[in-house]
Amino acid sequence: MNRTTSATLMLQTIMVLMDKQNSTHVTNFPNGYDDAEMERCYGEYGCFSKAYPWLEHRPDNYFPVSPEAMGVKYAAFTRRNRKIPVLLQADDTSRIKNANFDARGPFYLISHGFLEGGHKTWIHNMVDALLNLEGNEPATVLAVDWRGGSQPPYGQATANIRLVGVMTAHLIKNIYDVLGLSHLDNFHFIGHSLGAHLGGYCGHALQRKFNLKLGRITGLDPAAPYFSKTGTLVRLDRSDAQYVDIIHSNANPLYFSGFGLTEPIGHVDFYPNGGTSQPGCKQSSSGPPQGSNDMYQGLVKYVSCDHERSYEFFTESIAPSCPFMAIQCESYDAFLAGNCTTCDQHHYCIPMGYHSYSIYKRLHMAGYVDSSNHITLYSQTGSTKPYCRVHYEVTLKISNSTESNIHGPDVGKVAITLVDRHGNRSDTKFIDDEQKYYKPGDIEHKMVPFKGTGYPPLSVIVEWKYETNLFNPITWRLLKSPSVYVEQIKLSSIEYNTVITVCPKMNKPVVANVPTIMKTKYCRLKK
Repeated sequence: MNRTTSATLMLQTIMVLMDKQNSTHVTNFPNGYDDAEMERCYGEYGCFSKAYPWLEHRPDNYFPVSPEAMGVKYAAFTRRNRKIPVLLQADDTSRIKNANFDARGPFYLISHGFLEGGHKTWIHNMVDALLNLEGNEPATVLAVDWRGGSQPPYGQATANIRLVGVMTAHLIKNIYDVLGLSHLDNFHFIGHSLGAHLGGYCGHALQRKFNLKLGRITGLDPAAPYFSKTGTLVRLDRSDAQYVDIIHSNANPLYFSGFGLTEPIGHVDFYPNGGTSQPGCKQSSSGPPQGSNDMYQGLVKYVSCDHERSYEFFTESIAPSCPFMAIQCESYDAFLAGNCTTCDQHHYCIPMGYHSYSIYKRLHMAGYVDSSNHITLYSQTGSTKPYCRVHYEVTLKISNSTESNIHGPDVGKVAITLVDRHGNRSDTKFIDDEQKYYKPGDIEHKMVPFKGTGYPPLSVIVEWKYETNLFNPITWRLLKSPSVYVEQIKLSSIEYNTVITVCPKMNKPVVANVPTIMKTKYCRLKK
């Protein structure tokens, strides 16, 4: 059994177990009958129904457990108390008064997802990144720790976030009152997986109960099981805050080892690397857990790479090494084909992650975007940290000269390295990952991500990687050197908004394993 099939079976098995576990707490009535108890109340936090729409696309239906059972805590960090946070509870205003929060803000709330807690390393990394950001001296970051409610079964955890969302809305309202604030524009909720939908419940409760609206919610690969194809009341959507941005990193169906929502649900939805699987993840996974003592933890460990990459992207985006730009396009395939390389009114460019809101607001104020619609954007990243890359549409033209035609078609791979004005080099990237058949006159367009140097390129180092195949006569070169006649390479940059065309010196071919420097001035010499 291959790895993909094994992973799929594991996911399906675990989800069945999640659906069946503790089934004694779920009353499954035959068609035509209703559950005897369809609503349960929790004091000042209100009542929670199990009727429509909470029945749709869900194999089971739970009430939230009590606040006492979950033991929800909020760890508040500022620059004054990075290591030892102030622990708050939703309705303990005395602790809020004694916390000495700076009313200027901004205020951030970070929520974990299923099987996790507020103590996780990724949350503390994000806290530090937010506090370290220039201009964030008065910032407060609160980690929403609902680990007592994030345990299996999964259906119970999805019910629990409804109550935790309302509790968090009460906490925000109390901060608002204690500090004498006039709005929640600088409150930003950041949630991963189930935590993303928790943020949606919080935003909805603030509007319904207190007539207040969160400034922003960021959903980091919002969970799909129990939320896909549901109504907006059941999941996070763009009505829950003034601005809702989503990073999709594992947006595959469950049977394809995906836990993230596929459909766009925010004002802006980012799909890095297509939003389904992330570079570097498949290589790092040796397969699904076998014989694990804790099947849930084993499953999470196996599928976590793609799903967790969303919060790694967001943390890096707070102080990125490059613009972290994404561009609006018809599809990811169209993006890869180089069909969307110019930032204009048909293809908006917005940086993925933390800094997206400032660009979106600028577009909105200029009347270019409508907040009732969503924008879908694509980008590529690296496989290791730092993930940020700069994008170039590479147009490769194979010469149709006499020499090229005499040489004939060839099979191989073209690798390019960018060189800036200071002589700094980018990483080396293949235009195609697999060998390709090139013939004289061919033109290829491809979007290629590079680890940037901070400046646009002035020249390009080109290499021809050639592999002989005994079963393919086209690759046989007995009397001729393995080479390809590249007429020119055109590079169009999204981030730098520059275009350069480079050519080989004196129309020389690119010989296998011999780096060839191409420059713009060599194109002028040809004329």
